Amino acid sequence: MCSLASERKRDGLDDNKRILSVTVAAFILSITMDRKLKKTVLLIKHIIANEWIQPEGLKYLYASLYNIGVLLYRNKQVKEASKALKLCCRAAWACVARLSQMFACNCNSDGFHGGMTEGAIVDFVNEACTRSAFLLDVLHHRGSQKMEKVIVDSLENWSIAAILFKTLAGPLPLVKQWVKIECKRRKNLDVEDDAPTLYYLLSSSGKVSERMIGIILEQELHSYEELYPLSPELCHRMQMKISTILLQSVYNSSNNYFQRSRILLRKGRALRARGTEGLKDCIQCLSEAICVMNDISGDMSQHETLHCHQLAVAYCLRALCTQEAEPNSKQVIEDIGAALNLWLSISICFESEWCNMVSENTMLLLYNVVDLLSLKGFIEFHNNIYKLMLRLFKCKNVPLEKYLSILWESRRLSHALCISPVNDAFLVNLAEQCGELSKSIEFWMGCLQGSQPLLVGFQQSLLFLFANSSHGCYIRKSSVQPCITINDVKEAASELISSVPVTPRSVFLVGYLYYDLCERLIANGRLLEALSYAIEAHRLRTQLFQEKFSYSVENSVKEYNDAGDISQKLHSSPKGFKPSSSVASEVWSFDASSWNVDGCYLSPWNVLQCYLESVLQVGIIHELVGNGVEAEAFLLWGKSISCTQSLPQFIVAFSSILGKLYRKKQLWDQAEKELKNAKQILVEKSINLSCLKCRLILEVTVDQQLGDLSRSYSGCDDRGNTLIERLSNAEKLYKSALDKLNLSEWKNSISLPEEARSESILPKKPSIQNVEHGAGNTFVHSTLHQPDTVELTARNQLSAKVGGTKCRRTKNALKSLVNDQNLDLDPNSRITCSKYRSSQNQSVNNCVEEQSGVSKHAKNNKLSDLPDIPSQGKSVLEAKSFVDTGYQAACICNKMKCWQCLPGEVIESGLLDNLLHVKWEFTRRRLSLRVLAGIGKCFGNRDQTHETHKIVVQSVSVLLCRNSFSHTDSSLPLTVLLDLIGKEYSEDVFAVERAGVLYNLCWFSLKGYRSMKSRNGCCDLSHLQLQKLVSWLMLAFVLCREAPILFQKVSKLLAVIYVLSSTSKLFSLSSSSKVLSESHWASFFHQASLGTHLNYKFLSNMSWRFKAQDIVDTEASHVTGSSCIKTETGKLIRISPESIKDLEQFVKDFLLSLPCTTVICVTLLGGAYTSLLQELLPLPSCVHAWMMLSRFNSINQPIVVLLPVNAVLQEDADYDDDDAITSFRELREIKDCGKNWHCPWGSTIADDVAPAFKLIMEDNYLSSRSSYGDSLGQRSLWWNRRTKLDQRLCEFLRKLEDSWLGPWKYMLLGEWSNCKNLDTVHKKLVRDLKCKCKANINESLLRIVLGGLKGAFKGEECIAQLCFKKGCYVGTVGYSDNSSCGTSSEASNGVERLSELALQLIHKAVDELEEDSGHREPTILVLDCEVQMLPWENIPILRNHEVYRMPSVGSIAATLERIHHHEQLVKGLLATFPLIDPLDAFYLLNPSGDLSETQLLFEDWFRNQNLVGKAGSAPTAEELTLALKSHDLFIYLGHGSGSQYISRHDLLKLEKCAATFLMGCSSGSLSLNGCYIPQGTPLSYLLAGSPVIVANLWDVTDKDIDRFGKTMLDAWLRERSSVPMGCDQCSSVEDEAKNGRGKVNKKRMSRKKLPETSDISLCNSGCDHRPKLGSFMGQAREACKLPFLIGAAPVCYGVPTGIRRKPSL
Repeated sequence: MCSLASERKRDGLDDNKRILSVTVAAFILSITMDRKLKKTVLLIKHIIANEWIQPEGLKYLYASLYNIGVLLYRNKQVKEASKALKLCCRAAWACVARLSQMFACNCNSDGFHGGMTEGAIVDFVNEACTRSAFLLDVLHHRGSQKMEKVIVDSLENWSIAAILFKTLAGPLPLVKQWVKIECKRRKNLDVEDDAPTLYYLLSSSGKVSERMIGIILEQELHSYEELYPLSPELCHRMQMKISTILLQSVYNSSNNYFQRSRILLRKGRALRARGTEGLKDCIQCLSEAICVMNDISGDMSQHETLHCHQLAVAYCLRALCTQEAEPNSKQVIEDIGAALNLWLSISICFESEWCNMVSENTMLLLYNVVDLLSLKGFIEFHNNIYKLMLRLFKCKNVPLEKYLSILWESRRLSHALCISPVNDAFLVNLAEQCGELSKSIEFWMGCLQGSQPLLVGFQQSLLFLFANSSHGCYIRKSSVQPCITINDVKEAASELISSVPVTPRSVFLVGYLYYDLCERLIANGRLLEALSYAIEAHRLRTQLFQEKFSYSVENSVKEYNDAGDISQKLHSSPKGFKPSSSVASEVWSFDASSWNVDGCYLSPWNVLQCYLESVLQVGIIHELVGNGVEAEAFLLWGKSISCTQSLPQFIVAFSSILGKLYRKKQLWDQAEKELKNAKQILVEKSINLSCLKCRLILEVTVDQQLGDLSRSYSGCDDRGNTLIERLSNAEKLYKSALDKLNLSEWKNSISLPEEARSESILPKKPSIQNVEHGAGNTFVHSTLHQPDTVELTARNQLSAKVGGTKCRRTKNALKSLVNDQNLDLDPNSRITCSKYRSSQNQSVNNCVEEQSGVSKHAKNNKLSDLPDIPSQGKSVLEAKSFVDTGYQAACICNKMKCWQCLPGEVIESGLLDNLLHVKWEFTRRRLSLRVLAGIGKCFGNRDQTHETHKIVVQSVSVLLCRNSFSHTDSSLPLTVLLDLIGKEYSEDVFAVERAGVLYNLCWFSLKGYRSMKSRNGCCDLSHLQLQKLVSWLMLAFVLCREAPILFQKVSKLLAVIYVLSSTSKLFSLSSSSKVLSESHWASFFHQASLGTHLNYKFLSNMSWRFKAQDIVDTEASHVTGSSCIKTETGKLIRISPESIKDLEQFVKDFLLSLPCTTVICVTLLGGAYTSLLQELLPLPSCVHAWMMLSRFNSINQPIVVLLPVNAVLQEDADYDDDDAITSFRELREIKDCGKNWHCPWGSTIADDVAPAFKLIMEDNYLSSRSSYGDSLGQRSLWWNRRTKLDQRLCEFLRKLEDSWLGPWKYMLLGEWSNCKNLDTVHKKLVRDLKCKCKANINESLLRIVLGGLKGAFKGEECIAQLCFKKGCYVGTVGYSDNSSCGTSSEASNGVERLSELALQLIHKAVDELEEDSGHREPTILVLDCEVQMLPWENIPILRNHEVYRMPSVGSIAATLERIHHHEQLVKGLLATFPLIDPLDAFYLLNPSGDLSETQLLFEDWFRNQNLVGKAGSAPTAEELTLALKSHDLFIYLGHGSGSQYISRHDLLKLEKCAATFLMGCSSGSLSLNGCYIPQGTPLSYLLAGSPVIVANLWDVTDKDIDRFGKTMLDAWLRERSSVPMGCDQCSSVEDEAKNGRGKVNKKRMSRKKLPETSDISLCNSGCDHRPKLGSFMGQAREACKLPFLIGAAPVCYGVPTGIRRKPSL
């Protein structure tokens, strides 16, 4: 019976299968034949609904129908496919219902008799949802109206299963397909109404419970979120609609608080996706969600973890949104604190549950939070954040090395602007997890060894201060390499950016590599190279910044009123600054489940931090190298962003540098405003601003800048404080800053080794037991190398060295050495008082005598007899050998803690803490040096010599001593300190600071130099020999070669010293050079002090134009390094060698590379120099200033004179016309704001000694803008004013020449050209003077005397001084002490008798020259900024001569080199000076349209000359750019300089630029910016490559300047027409050169032949012997009705430029 029943059952199954197979076959046949399809469908529906069919049969039917539907759909039989799929889904849901019913009745742990487990059923339900989703898609393509019924039926069936199966997921595929269809339908139908929600469709269904409706609606909400990009507007409206339904109709009971809060979060996400317009509502949603979760009461034990996590997420999201809406709100910090407390409150028991909840986006929240806090400088929560991160990484089984690597890669271990790259809080947390091992450098390097760029970045960040550690002590063999070269950084950067496309991670890491490298280069004084890397880092970070943030740039003009001087500036600021929507939405995916551990996530706040740091860095370097305009633009931009985001530490940083910049620009009010704003922020944020040390650094910086401001401002301030009161206030500020730098927080094993030894400040080295214990409680998967016991023990022993402990043998050796030298080591002994001298003299002598080849002291053993620097022997540092410990034996400096001996010990200790301490100590010392410099200047200004010297010695101690906290007594003797500070070290991290200390040391020592000679000095600094001071200044000259402001000071002081040394025995120097005389050194240093900033600009332009290797990719391509310009001319641009040992050769090369034309350097010395020279020379107090003149060229020995300057006063009483005087006074009285004259040079020394010039300029401005009316009387009065001004200017220039230059005015003239008689007479006179007068004649000066003809000797004054000196001269105002100048009365009489004979010989020689004719070569003036505004070209001696002006000697070389390079590349031509064809010109005439008379005068004339150009309308910048590149000459006749039509930025892009003729008002005027680079259109054209620029120094009237312009242009064209096809002079020189008969002038300074000056074969195109553009200036000036007031305004910038005739024109 049983077998029969089984057989019948089997037969029944077989029958069912046959029935189903036949049914499927019938369905296929019906579709194929298109017959009786409806009946077949009804049959299948009946079978599906029949209870006899089993689940297996339904599954068979479901699968078969699905396959049929897919096949039909692929064959594009959509209608038939939809029928098959409908039946498929009916079968699937029937199967689900059958399985659910069976499971409910017969379920057990192992399954049920249906053969399917719960998991299998759940999978089948999900599959049914997927098939139903496909059906919806097919129905949508068919355009069926039955989609709603299908979705409702499917969801009802799903909900029945969902009630039974708790693990069943939501019907997301089905719901998402429905949402996608609705989006497409609304888009295609172009309707704006909302789609029906599933709640609307299901509300009438009684089969779906409220809980199921909630799940379905959340699925619908999620689908609209995902499909937001497809239809943003619809999706947003639907999200709002669904959220509202859920909150109001579904989750509205008290039991649904958690679900309600979740929906509020999702609604907030939808609102945030709308951008800032939805930000306020988003915050409101988050606040409501937080309120809902906080109101939950009762037992939360089952949901405590989930509740805490979701509430913490809500707090974090609200904090981030509040930061965007109200950056200065306290709510940001409060919410972050609440979130962290919630996460940390989760019990360890539930930690695994929490870890399962944590997604990648939860970590993104933490990353955003820590980055935001770091950006704001709020680090109170960092400890908790690091704890939380450690827990998360640990529970995710992330290895320790990976954890550290991730955090270092994203630089999340410290806050913004922090000196230390690793936060103390993080180190504490790390030590708690892995013990003392975390303190090892090798441990950290092991964590990063998997990535070379990360490892290089780590070493560079921590070890760049130790690049010169080999100078201090021997380093044991270690994996820690202190010297990360620039090539290492470049290779690491190349590895990162070699892949295409470059990832944001790579850009981020390369940006930090370059940023840190820049900091290293700044410390080494290599500012220009640092600037190039800073700009590159800024460029890379800008890419990330623009990806993360959206904003627009708003340009506005702001007025600034500074001391009554109203000025306008263009200010750029960000508008609508906010994180981009896509970036802001990243952190909202809090319900995502994936977590990519290897990914480098960059939050917007992380990117903003590094971007602002780069902006600040670039601004600081621009300020350091003198680019004031660029620095201000960067700093203001950075400050604007910082203010919009309420970032206090960045605001303080930017404001402090801006205050410094405005102070140096002498914009006192603006400087005070910035610094007081910074001070106020520091007071308000005194607790919650950065770490303690960073906060102290900011406070010290602001106090120092306020002190500098108070000290620098001369006269009375707005509160009536006098200079003395302001100095006292400055001193208080400095001392306050110094006190903050001496707080106990700075003391550690590095900064105070004595206390480290006694108080055990030095951290103990990890033992192997601690390492094992720590590692056992943390990341078990870590595979880091752990040092063995021997290695750790050795390192423990080495760590004692940093703390100051010495081995017994070292102590004994030092004790013996000290005893032998009788050094006074009493810490209470004074080091600057006279009682110190005797105890130190013998000690230094004995110490140095023990060295082989060491410099020897004089008999008295004074400090002044210290060895010169550089010395051939070893210094005190190198006196001893190595001892048994394996590192260099401690000599005197090591015994007393020398800073130079520290790096090797720190690296050898292997402790991370020590490296961080060194970084902090380096910063503290650098700040201390700046503060001490300010205090010293306060004392110096009050003539407190002894106190000043004490401060200088204290600065030296801070620079060199290991313990710099003892400011009253140095641990090193003064003799040793002075020896050490004069030693040159490679990679000196205090390069610029040491140069500043050396300069101050020398300056204040010179102040007491005469008292030293009379033995009245206050201390030993007054007893230093001048030779020693010069050697120190030369070292400072090299060290600060890229810090222009300090470099100019050092150069100027050296020039003055060398001039003095050649004129007085009191200042005599023993020169080691047999080639270079005092005049060579003086002239070199003099020119180096002029235009230093612009030399850098010219060199960088040349480097770019010549397409040399990119400066960022070249280690030694900075200005003072190995130049990329491979010509002799490049030596003129490089202002200094890299080492003092190369200085002498550098000067020789410089002098040999000078241009053939005469260069005159002019500097006006006042203020401090007047006081210094007053003390050095016995002069009366009537000397207000001094003028230094240097004359040199490639032929003659340089000549340098230092002349006292008398004030050129000019009162109204000098004029007889009372009406004119009255009219000028009336003009000054009635001037209004619209007619105020703005002085472009501000205030200079020239205003003190020549105040008349500024008055003339102001009167010219006011009179030229005053209306002369229509009446004859008014016209007459106007012309009377103008004529009187013209006379006043003429008289002023005559007085200036007579009183300032006197007989030395002939130095300004150029050499005679083609005057063979002069050469003959000169040689004969030299022989006569040597034979008959027995005198050592200065041949160069004698040639000037002869060249000046008889006019030079009226009054027969100063003949002996003119001819019998060493090329240098100091003008006298009446010496009171001849003996002090080194001349006895007998010697003086001898000079007088000698002068009579010499005068006769000179007069005879002059008479022989009278009949000779010739013309003078041009002169190039290099003018100091203090005198550049004066029309030197119009003093009587120069008015009719060819004169050009350039900002520096280096700029002359750069201009010639660039033009020659272009000529060679383009045309194969080369001449000594550039040539232009004046007919190859482009004109811009009256572009503003209001100079009709000018246009009428020139327009037809231009057309007649076939010139191209534009008249009466403004051109585009592109038109002018093309014209300047493609023509030889650019003529501008309009208002101003034309900068309104082509910007400076566009000019600097040009590779070639035409000669320029700018006839607008003040087109040639330079605006001074304090000590920064002057600004002006002529400089822009020079930098663009223009050979010559004719422009006006001040405002002119149109008609008179038109006369000048017409005369100049006519003269140029006449000269062009007379250019011959050959030149006899060139031909003769060429023949002599070919035949070898050319005579070569031998320089006195060198036997080297002069460089060839020209290619003589170019005579057919023009030559150097014909008149040049500037030679016609004199006659053009005389064409003006006002030859001085208008005619003196035009000057020539550039180099001598000849006229040629192009064959094509």
